[in-house]
Amino acid sequence: MTNPQKDNLDIRHLNALYGDAVMRRDSKLWGSLWQPDGVWHFLGESIVGQTNILARWEAAMAGFPVVFHTHHSGLIEIKDDEANCRWYIYEDILDSNGNALRIVGIYNDRCVRTPSGWRYSSRRFDPLYHGPGVIRTEHVMPYPADINSPHDA
Repeated sequence: MTNPQKDNLDIRHLNALYGDAVMRRDSKLWGSLWQPDGVWHFLGESIVGQTNILARWEAAMAGFPVVFHTHHSGLIEIKDDEANCRWYIYEDILDSNGNALRIVGIYNDRCVRTPSGWRYSSRRFDPLYHGPGVIRTEHVMPYPADINSPHDA
Protein backbone atom coordinates (compact mmCIF):
# COMPACT_ATOMS: atom_id res chain seq x y z
CA MET A 1 0.00 0.00 0.00
CA THR A 2 1.33 3.43 -0.90
CA ASN A 3 1.46 6.43 1.38
CA PRO A 4 0.44 9.58 -0.56
CA GLN A 5 2.12 11.97 1.89
CA LYS A 6 5.40 10.04 1.77
CA ASP A 7 5.23 9.83 -2.03
CA ASN A 8 4.69 13.59 -2.21
CA LEU A 9 7.66 14.27 0.06
CA ASP A 10 9.84 11.78 -1.85
CA ILE A 11 9.05 13.48 -5.17
CA ARG A 12 9.80 16.88 -3.66
CA HIS A 13 13.08 15.43 -2.43
CA LEU A 14 13.84 14.19 -5.98
CA ASN A 15 13.34 17.73 -7.23
CA ALA A 16 15.47 19.17 -4.41
CA LEU A 17 18.27 16.74 -5.32
CA TYR A 18 18.02 17.92 -8.94
CA GLY A 19 18.48 21.55 -7.88
CA ASP A 20 21.31 20.64 -5.53
CA ALA A 21 23.09 18.69 -8.27
CA VAL A 22 22.80 21.69 -10.62
CA MET A 23 24.16 24.11 -8.01
CA ARG A 24 27.06 21.80 -7.13
CA ARG A 25 27.59 20.66 -10.74
CA ASP A 26 27.33 17.05 -9.56
CA SER A 27 27.00 15.01 -12.76
CA LYS A 28 26.84 11.68 -10.95
CA LEU A 29 23.92 12.73 -8.76
CA TRP A 30 22.15 14.61 -11.56
CA GLY A 31 22.34 11.61 -13.90
CA SER A 32 21.16 9.18 -11.22
CA LEU A 33 17.82 10.97 -10.96
CA TRP A 34 16.73 9.76 -14.41
CA GLN A 35 15.27 6.47 -15.57
CA PRO A 36 17.55 4.60 -18.01
CA ASP A 37 15.00 5.18 -20.80
CA GLY A 38 14.09 8.69 -19.68
CA VAL A 39 13.37 11.57 -22.04
CA TRP A 40 14.46 15.18 -21.50
CA HIS A 41 12.63 17.74 -23.63
CA PHE A 42 15.06 20.65 -23.43
CA LEU A 43 14.73 23.82 -25.49
CA GLY A 44 13.06 22.08 -28.43
CA GLU A 45 15.31 19.02 -28.36
CA SER A 46 14.21 15.56 -27.16
CA ILE A 47 17.10 13.65 -25.62
CA VAL A 48 16.42 9.97 -24.99
CA GLY A 49 18.22 7.73 -22.51
CA GLN A 50 19.98 8.47 -19.25
CA THR A 51 23.46 8.43 -20.81
CA ASN A 52 22.48 10.84 -23.60
CA ILE A 53 20.61 13.09 -21.19
CA LEU A 54 23.63 13.34 -18.91
CA ALA A 55 25.99 14.04 -21.83
CA ARG A 56 23.70 16.84 -23.06
CA TRP A 57 23.48 18.36 -19.57
CA GLU A 58 27.26 18.25 -19.12
CA ALA A 59 27.72 19.93 -22.51
CA ALA A 60 25.21 22.65 -21.61
CA MET A 61 26.77 23.23 -18.18
CA ALA A 62 30.24 23.53 -19.72
CA GLY A 63 29.16 26.84 -21.26
CA PHE A 64 27.90 28.22 -17.94
CA PRO A 65 30.54 28.44 -15.22
CA VAL A 66 27.98 29.96 -12.84
CA VAL A 67 24.39 28.72 -12.50
CA PHE A 68 22.13 29.70 -9.60
CA HIS A 69 19.16 27.34 -9.92
CA THR A 70 16.06 27.83 -7.78
CA HIS A 71 12.84 25.89 -8.00
CA HIS A 72 9.55 26.91 -6.49
CA SER A 73 7.10 24.63 -4.75
CA GLY A 74 5.46 22.48 -7.37
CA LEU A 75 2.25 20.67 -8.03
CA ILE A 76 2.24 16.89 -7.85
CA GLU A 77 -0.48 14.50 -8.98
CA ILE A 78 0.23 10.89 -8.02
CA LYS A 79 -1.54 7.87 -9.44
CA ASP A 80 -0.19 4.48 -8.37
CA ASP A 81 3.49 4.32 -9.37
CA GLU A 82 3.48 7.41 -11.61
CA ALA A 83 3.28 11.11 -10.93
CA ASN A 84 2.77 14.19 -13.05
CA CYS A 85 4.47 17.29 -11.69
CA ARG A 86 4.85 20.95 -12.54
CA TRP A 87 7.66 23.12 -11.16
CA TYR A 88 8.59 26.73 -11.82
CA ILE A 89 12.29 27.53 -11.89
CA TYR A 90 14.42 30.62 -11.86
CA GLU A 91 18.06 30.69 -12.93
CA ASP A 92 20.67 33.39 -12.90
CA ILE A 93 23.58 32.37 -15.10
CA LEU A 94 26.97 33.66 -16.18
CA ASP A 95 28.15 32.23 -19.47
CA SER A 96 31.77 31.49 -20.33
CA ASN A 97 32.15 35.03 -21.72
CA GLY A 98 30.94 36.62 -18.47
CA ASN A 99 27.53 37.57 -19.86
CA ALA A 100 24.64 37.51 -17.39
CA LEU A 101 21.49 35.62 -18.33
CA ARG A 102 18.22 35.08 -16.51
CA ILE A 103 15.88 32.21 -17.25
CA VAL A 104 12.46 31.71 -15.74
CA GLY A 105 10.66 28.59 -16.85
CA ILE A 106 8.49 25.62 -16.17
CA TYR A 107 9.24 21.93 -15.89
CA ASN A 108 6.46 19.45 -16.63
CA ASP A 109 7.56 16.07 -15.35
CA ARG A 110 6.50 12.48 -15.32
CA CYS A 111 8.06 10.56 -12.45
CA VAL A 112 7.96 6.83 -11.75
CA ARG A 113 8.41 4.86 -8.58
CA THR A 114 11.40 2.50 -8.80
CA PRO A 115 13.03 0.19 -6.26
CA SER A 116 15.57 3.01 -5.76
CA GLY A 117 12.86 5.65 -5.22
CA TRP A 118 11.15 8.12 -7.53
CA ARG A 119 12.96 8.98 -10.77
CA TYR A 120 12.27 11.19 -13.77
CA SER A 121 10.93 9.30 -16.76
CA SER A 122 10.27 12.54 -18.64
CA ARG A 123 11.05 16.21 -18.06
CA ARG A 124 9.97 18.99 -20.37
CA PHE A 125 11.48 22.41 -19.84
CA ASP A 126 9.91 25.48 -21.40
CA PRO A 127 11.34 28.95 -20.81
CA LEU A 128 8.88 31.69 -19.90
CA TYR A 129 11.57 34.37 -19.83
CA HIS A 130 15.01 34.16 -21.40
CA GLY A 131 16.92 37.41 -21.33
CA PRO A 132 19.51 39.62 -19.69
CA GLY A 133 20.52 38.86 -16.13
CA VAL A 134 21.98 40.94 -13.35
CA ILE A 135 24.82 38.96 -11.76
CA ARG A 136 28.39 40.03 -12.37
CA THR A 137 31.53 37.91 -12.38
CA GLU A 138 33.28 40.08 -9.80
CA HIS A 139 30.50 39.46 -7.25
CA VAL A 140 30.31 35.66 -7.50
CA MET A 141 31.56 33.77 -4.45
CA PRO A 142 32.97 30.22 -4.60
CA TYR A 143 30.67 27.37 -3.65
CA PRO A 144 31.36 26.25 -0.04
CA ALA A 145 32.19 22.65 -0.97
CA ASP A 146 33.97 22.00 2.33
CA ILE A 147 30.67 21.89 4.26
CA ASN A 148 28.20 20.95 1.53
CA SER A 149 28.78 17.32 0.67
CA PRO A 150 26.55 15.44 -1.75
CA HIS A 151 23.37 13.87 -0.46
CA ASP A 152 22.40 10.38 -1.45
CA ALA A 153 19.77 10.10 -4.13
